[in-house]
Amino acid sequence: MDPKTLRKLLEQVSSGGVDVDAAIERLRDLPYTDLGYATVDNHRALRQGVPEVIYGEPKTAEQIIGIARQIIENGQNVLITRLEQEKADVVCRSVAELQYHQVARVATFEQVSIERHSSAPVAIVTAGTSDIPVAE
Repeated sequence: MDPKTLRKLLEQVSSGGVDVDAAIERLRDLPYTDLGYATVDNHRALRQGVPEVIYGEPKTAEQIIGIARQIIENGQNVLITRLEQEKADVVCRSVAELQYHQVARVATFEQVSIERHSSAPVAIVTAGTSDIPVAE
């Protein structure tokens, strides 16, 4: 849950649009969900401004699928890093919302618009072609 979503929920409770029990049900998985093989930080977007990132390299496709589904269910964006093509094929077939970016070896899903805190330019500088995946 991110600050905007929490604020909306609290405003709905305040106005009577959502009853307290329904709000408690929506908040029940804060701050974590234990999947048995991973603990998903549902509270990170609220604390840090961005949701948890899935480090894909050491995880099985099934573990990544479970974590990604939990993050999506929580209404957050998904970023999976270090995701090789073979594993990405399995993950993206199971979680249709994900888009795989082959050069960068990441999968993403954006369901919450990302707020820009600054309009300052950002430079992405590479030292050669070996840096292209990181730049992507």
